[in-house]
Amino acid sequence: MIGRPPLSVDVVIPYYRDQRMLDRILTALSGQRGLAEPGIEQAVREPVGNDSAGHVPAGLVPARPPVMQVIVADDGSPTPPSVPPGVTVARQDDRGFRASAARHLGAQAGSGELLLFLDGDTVPGPDYVATMATALTDAPDLLVVGRRRYGHFSPSTTAVEPEVILPDPAWPAAFYAETDRLTCGEGLWRGVLSAVCGLHRRLYDLAGGFDPGIIGYGGEDWDLAWRCEQAGGRLRYLPDAVAWHDGPDWAGRAGAADGRDDVRHLAQKNAETARLAPLIASPFTRPAGGIFALPSIAVHVHAARSAFSGAGSAAATCISLLRWGDVAATVDPATSDSGVIAGLFADDPRVDVGERGRWWRPGGQGAGPRRLPDILVDIHRPCALGDLPVERLRALCPPVGSVRIDDDEGRTLAHVRRSRALAREQEWGERPPDPVRVAARDLGIRPPGDDGTGVRLERVVGGW
Repeated sequence: MIGRPPLSVDVVIPYYRDQRMLDRILTALSGQRGLAEPGIEQAVREPVGNDSAGHVPAGLVPARPPVMQVIVADDGSPTPPSVPPGVTVARQDDRGFRASAARHLGAQAGSGELLLFLDGDTVPGPDYVATMATALTDAPDLLVVGRRRYGHFSPSTTAVEPEVILPDPAWPAAFYAETDRLTCGEGLWRGVLSAVCGLHRRLYDLAGGFDPGIIGYGGEDWDLAWRCEQAGGRLRYLPDAVAWHDGPDWAGRAGAADGRDDVRHLAQKNAETARLAPLIASPFTRPAGGIFALPSIAVHVHAARSAFSGAGSAAATCISLLRWGDVAATVDPATSDSGVIAGLFADDPRVDVGERGRWWRPGGQGAGPRRLPDILVDIHRPCALGDLPVERLRALCPPVGSVRIDDDEGRTLAHVRRSRALAREQEWGERPPDPVRVAARDLGIRPPGDDGTGVRLERVVGGW
């Protein structure tokens, strides 16, 4: 009985002036186990003995064995790489360290259902491709991360296993254990390494792929993983998908004898921190209260509703939001407070009179990196929601579904959810549970002082 065709897998390798290491990687890829021959359909069968990590036991084949296409993405080497027949080479000009752009160029050069990424100094073990592909089969919303191990390869051979095995760094193993292999917890994207990651092309396109605008070493993998999560994607660590890095990890290369970073590596790491702050709207990447074009919290005030009929009520609601710092608010333009709001916030980019923004709309594919705030808030009645500390607001948000904050009469003041939760509904058809209802008084949220005719803003601004 003939079933579905094999999975098509593009393996993308960024390259720059290291032919010997490329030869080693290509040799390792040519010896991968569990692959199908191009063009051959597979008989339908039950899945074979996968464990919870998606590992393929040696000598067995998954129900849809992958057909592999290798793409070498050259970051402007003076001499193009030499590759065997059947391997695709995509090249870009040398305009500095542009590994992120090279990876995206390689992804665009292929058409595989799955995308796997290997660094130019990382050699896959014999079951690497099949293990990654098995975990991704029929999971278009999944991004997986393999296990990068460390060793020293002999410079004179194309051996695919290191001569000397180095110890694994402590941090990744502890993080993967703490997060149950990247399935629970906050900031899971910090466990993603572009050297050993893979995902469905649908998720890659939905998130916008690796950002070609990132120049310099480090951070593009975290940026992509963050955007995949915001697009509703899931993450998982696969410890059996092993690939070998030639040499120690970054910390091992950067550390001096006394354990301190040397000046060059410290500058490199600081540049990465500065690069990621505007790209990833997370407390793990940016200073508290900073102002960024991509806000951590996006708010829309539905001020055209009758609940905001009192003069100053919409403006007072906006004033409270500034306590969050890293926020952007739009206010329904039909509000009677539009002129007051325009005057109060004329030079403040965080508040604007306009329609509810693009953050709430489904994303299109192929439109470049898609960046979203962490938290989306709709305010339906006047309230000083900004009195709620950001940390508590973030803690209120469930991973799926939403929260409704109600006043004493049971009327909804605000609707709060994460961008990821909204994307699970819009992009992946996940039906959300009913909103969790929380009383405003239990959160310390108060009305803005409306005396029946409106709010005196001098009291809100100056405490008069």
